[in-house]
Amino acid sequence: MRQPKTWLFVRQQEIGKFEKLTEAKLVHSGENIVVLIPDDDGVFYFGDGGMMGEKQLACTNAVQTYVDLWHSGGRGQEGADALLEQKLKPEWKVRGMKL
Repeated sequence: MRQPKTWLFVRQQEIGKFEKLTEAKLVHSGENIVVLIPDDDGVFYFGDGGMMGEKQLACTNAVQTYVDLWHSGGRGQEGADALLEQKLKPEWKVRGMKL
C-alpha cells in the first residue's frame, strides 16, 4: 500500500519550531513528510503565511506553490489549476495585469 508523501520547504532556523508544532520525528523509512531546506529564502518571498494551530509559519508564495503542485503528479495539476483560477488570476487582475 502506498502512503501519501508531502514535501515541505522549511527554513533551517525554523526546523525546531516545525518539529514541535507538527510533532514530527526523524525516521529512516516510511516517511510521510519530507522536509526540504532551501539554499535561500526565495521560495518564501511574497508568501501570505500559513496557519498551523495558534502558531504561524510562513508558507511558499502562491506562484511557487502552483509550480510545485503542477509537477507533483496525481491530482497536483488539478490543484494547480484551482490555485491559478481562484487565487493567482484574480490577484493579477486587481494589479492590472492582462490575462
